[in-house]
This record gives sequence, C-alpha cells and structure tokens, in this order.
Amino acid sequence: MLARLVALFLVLAGPLWAETARVTGGEHADFTRLVVEAKGSGDWRFGRSADGYELALGPEVTGYDVTAAFEKIPRDRITALWRDPESGRLRFALACACHALAFEFRPGIVVIDIRSGPPPEGSGFETALDEPAEPAAAPPAESAAGYDWLAIARDKSPPDPALPLPTGEVSLDPLRDALLAQIGRGVAEGVVEVAEGGPAPEAGANRVDDGPWSRVSVGEMPGLKAGADRDLAGGLTAAGQSCISDKQLDIAGWGLPGPIPAQIGLGRSGMLGEFDAPVPEAILRAARFHIHLGFGAEARQYLALLDGAEADQAALLSALSRIVDEEPVEDSPFDGQESCDTAAALWATLARRDRPLLPRTNADAVARSFSALPPHLRRYLGPPLVDAFLQAGDEPTARILRDAILRLPADSPEVALMEARYRLAEGQQAEAGEIAAGVMAEGGASGPEAVVVLVEAAFRGARVLDPKVPLALDAFLQDAKGTALEPRLLRARVLAAAMTSDHATAFALLNRTPETFADLWSLAAEAASDDLFLDRAARQAASHPPLAPATARRIAERLLALGFPDLALRWIGSVGEGDRDLRLLAAEAHLALRDAPAALALLEGDDRPEAARLRAAAAVQLGDAKAAAETLIAAGAAEEGQRLLTWTQDWPLVGAEGPENWRAAAALLEPIEAPAAGPLARGAALAEESAAARAVLEALLQAR
Repeated sequence: MLARLVALFLVLAGPLWAETARVTGGEHADFTRLVVEAKGSGDWRFGRSADGYELALGPEVTGYDVTAAFEKIPRDRITALWRDPESGRLRFALACACHALAFEFRPGIVVIDIRSGPPPEGSGFETALDEPAEPAAAPPAESAAGYDWLAIARDKSPPDPALPLPTGEVSLDPLRDALLAQIGRGVAEGVVEVAEGGPAPEAGANRVDDGPWSRVSVGEMPGLKAGADRDLAGGLTAAGQSCISDKQLDIAGWGLPGPIPAQIGLGRSGMLGEFDAPVPEAILRAARFHIHLGFGAEARQYLALLDGAEADQAALLSALSRIVDEEPVEDSPFDGQESCDTAAALWATLARRDRPLLPRTNADAVARSFSALPPHLRRYLGPPLVDAFLQAGDEPTARILRDAILRLPADSPEVALMEARYRLAEGQQAEAGEIAAGVMAEGGASGPEAVVVLVEAAFRGARVLDPKVPLALDAFLQDAKGTALEPRLLRARVLAAAMTSDHATAFALLNRTPETFADLWSLAAEAASDDLFLDRAARQAASHPPLAPATARRIAERLLALGFPDLALRWIGSVGEGDRDLRLLAAEAHLALRDAPAALALLEGDDRPEAARLRAAAAVQLGDAKAAAETLIAAGAAEEGQRLLTWTQDWPLVGAEGPENWRAAAALLEPIEAPAAGPLARGAALAEESAAARAVLEALLQAR
C-alpha cells in the first residue's frame, strides 16, 4: 500500500514542474489593463463567464501567479482574480458595466483591457468559451487492478481497486492534496529539488507494477532529491542568489584557546603533509585563524598554497582578508549580499567602506553580526561602519554599532573619533570638539582625522577656532598629498582659514575644494572685509554653485547695503513662489534700480507690512503718491501714509485726512470771506490772519 501512495504523489507532482503564468496589472485613464505572461500560452482563448470573463491558455500552463495583479490597480473594475479549479482557466469578476478586449502583444504575452461601457458590436469576446471536455470513460475492468494515477489527475474518477477487506468508501483526495502542498512547499524552499531527465509514465502504462520509478526506499528516490545543500536561514539576495550562511562567516569561532603566541603556533600546524604536500583543510584553518586576528596579508599567503584546491572557500576567505586589511575587493563574493539576513550583510557593507551605503542594506543583520565579532575586530572595523550609517541618516543603527564598541574595556583614538563624529551627528558640537581636541593633543596617526572633526565641530557650532589649527592643517596636508584624506583636509583648511579671519587664504584655496563653496560663503557673507567681499562677490556673481537661501539672502543684503543692487539680484537668482523673504529682497533691489513694475510683480500676494512699504515706494516711483499713502494706511502705518498724503498737494484731502500739523496749513488755502466792516476793521482782520498763518507755518517748519 505504501508503494502505491509513493507512486501516487510522484506522478501527480508532475504539474509542479509545468509553467505558472504571471499576471500583472496597470491602471490607465480610460481602462484597466491585465498582462498575462507565459511561454506556453499557445492558442489562447478569451470569452465571457457567468460573473465576468475567463482566459484559457495552452495545456503547459497549469497555474496563475496573481500576487502582483492588484499592486497598481484598484478594485473598481476588477474585484477578484482566481484560477478555476475545474477548468484551470483564469477567471475574473467585474464590478462595473464594463467590457473586455484581449490581444496578443507578442508570443507569450496576452494583454486584456477592461473598459467602461458596452462592448463594440460584433466583439468575439462576449461569447462563452467551450465547456470543459467530458471526463474520459473508465478503463475496462480487466485493467483496473491498481490505481489509475493519470485518471486521478485528469478527471478525479478512478475505478475503485479490488481491496482484500471491505473498508467502505475511501477517498485519497485529501492525502493527495496534502502531499502536493508539502512537496510544492519543499520545492519553493529548496529542501526538495526536481531531478532533470527523470522517467515519465506513458499513456496506458500507468499501473504500479509497470512503473520502474515506483519503489519504497530509504534515502533518495528517482525523480526527487531531498536535502538542504544550502543554508536557508539567510534566504536569497535581491538578484536571487543564495546568501552566504552564518556558518561560513563564524569569525568569532575561528580563534583558538590560549595566549596569542601559542594560538599562532597551533593555527599554523599541520599545513604540510608527507613530501611537503599542502593539506587544504589545515591551510584553510590557518587562514581563518589569521583573519580572526585581523592579519589579512598573512591569511592570503597561506591561501596561495592551495593551488586551486577548495576554490570557493579560498575566494571567500581571500575577500575577508582584504576587508580586514581595509583593501579594495574586486569581484567580491559579497557583491549583492548587503540585503541578506546573515553576517554576509555586514561584510558586504564593509567591502564598500569607501562608497555610500546601499538603500537595501539589511541594517538589523549588520548590527547583529557586528556585535558577534571578536572585540579587537569590533574596535578596528567599527568606526568606519558607524560613519557609513551616520552618512546614510540611519542613526539608530549607528547608535547600536557605537554602543557595541563602547562596551569594550579600552578605548583607542579611532574609537574616540568615532564617538566625536557620532556626537557631531547628534548636534552636540561642543562635546565633539572637546573629544577631537583631546585626540589631537595626544598626537599620533589619528591627528589628521582629529583636526578634521575639530574644524567641522567648530563650523557647525560657535565658528570660533584656535589660530594654531591652520598651521597644523598645513603640515598634515603635506603628508596627505594624493591620499583619500587630502580632500577632507583641504575642506578643513578652507573653513579654518575663514574662521580665523584669513578669508583671502580661504578663497585662494577654494578652487582645490569647490564642494566647500557654499560653506565658505556662509562664513564670508558675515565676516569678510568689504573690499574682499565685494571683489569675490563681483567675480563669482555670474556663475556659482547653488547656495542655501539664508546664505544667498545674507550676501544680497550686504550688497544692497553697500549700494550694489544689480550684484544682489545676480546672487539671488531665480526666486520661487514659496520663498517670500528672497522675493522681498529682490523687490527691494529692483526698487533700488528704479524698476517699480518688477518690484510690484514680486510683491504680489504678500500682505506683510514690509511688503506694503515696498509697494508704497513703488507707487511713489510711478508717481501715484495717493495710492502709496492708501497702501500704507491700509497696512497699519497710518502716520507714514498721512505724511505721504502731503505729496499729493490735494489740500482739501490733506486738511481732512493728513497729519495734524498739516491740517491747519492746508486750511490756510481755503478762500476767506472779507469782513463787512470798514477799511480799518478789514486791515486789522487781515493782520490777525497773517499772524495766525505765520504761527501755523512756523510750527510746521519746526515739526519737520
């Protein structure tokens, strides 16, 4: 009985090797599109079903992958997609008054468009497909001594076998379904592999006794290979390659007991056998041990003895040896492994220490694997790793890595500088500067890195620096020519010169580090002398890299104050709708150039008091003092607006709404009726009026 069951799931596992069509979707303005990709689409058919439409592909297609079908489309036209278990066709239900059109884009790709409204007249896709074929007739009774496996797979109606004991009605469907599900899962996870070229049953030769592949055995069986020849713990990379397992990268376990000198002797033992023949396993053990110690060059010397043996392991260990020596690794086995959930993610990241962190890097795996490294490797490899995550903006992972280093009993200059850079990223400039200054005071090989951090901390903080720092940078630059450290030292030298008021030197060095342009101008806009500021601003106004809005605004303000509105406009450049401060400054520059229309265009929609004053100034330039006064009065600047009313020389208006001291003066221009008395009385009245007018004018002159 067991042999029959084994033969059953072997034959029925055949559909797992057939093709599964991939279904994807896309949404357009007027229609929803489904794309069905399958090499075995064959003579496909498409037509109506009871609840929508259905698609029939060639017999090679036995399944449909619809996991990505609804990623880019809503469910307002198509509500569901599924494979009909009876017919094997792809069916989908509609939720609208829609019709579908299908066409073959190219062999192997069928495209289905679902559009709103009735179908076009004469559409061939509105008729139902042919009904599935009737189940095949049962084989003759004389051939039914065993289970008809093909009949089970085809029409689920095999004849009952002749059982020795009456057991009632027996169905093997649940067992078959469970076996197929488990075998399919095993194939997907890699613990079951499908052998190529296995025998297949022929039509009419499907009895158990006729199948040479049907047997019960301990171990592998023809057509199937069960096993786990790769570690599935880390899964696959983004490109579908197997991740290097943690077992292959257990560097903490590559050490040996005892003091280091004794370990070295033990690690090198047994590498040569009889007649000085290399012993591959001993050589690999020695290479692993030296990588554990951080001696990459020595490990590569031992690997050179293998002479082509154990090539895969040798390539992996060679890459590790170069990584611990901080050397570039060409064609690394860790390429693409940064997304793995094993220690491979850590070594893939370390192999790229001179390049930005990749977005798909598995930060959790990196942090977990780093914490498992031996202490000396954590202290040595950790600082650049922390810097990489800080530059990528992943501060939580950087903090985990940093804590794993700070837990170690003794600090080193590299660890101290790592802490300083971490404090700098956290916005603690003063603390970062103190740590860097301490490392610099100790001297040693970490001095150049320390002074770079010190200058950066000062630049992001109080922008005050010891005048001796530029001299130290000059010395470090002499030793760092042509190295990877030179660009960072040049940037630090430019910023240090500007922060110690030596702006001429800073600008002279700027052409060697153009990426420091914006930061230098953020310093020079505030503190450079007028002569140097104007000279450099005029030279670089025509062409310069983009600046932060705050820096551009400060340069333009200073140029306006010095009387150069045209230069200010060139530094401001094009002004966006959202930056109201720059638009205000540009309007002020246009007014200084007597370009009132341009200023009014920039001030449109700005209701701030500063904008109102500039609009009033523009109106005055255009000769409309009354509009300028009304603008100021409406903006709440009543005193300034009333003063502008006097420029209109509309004395009745000035007398009614002008300043208090101008109202009496405006009244002097009103006609005076002569008194009816005699000449003497009229003369006396005229003298009184003249005295009153004189007093009003004297008060007005004194007020101005």
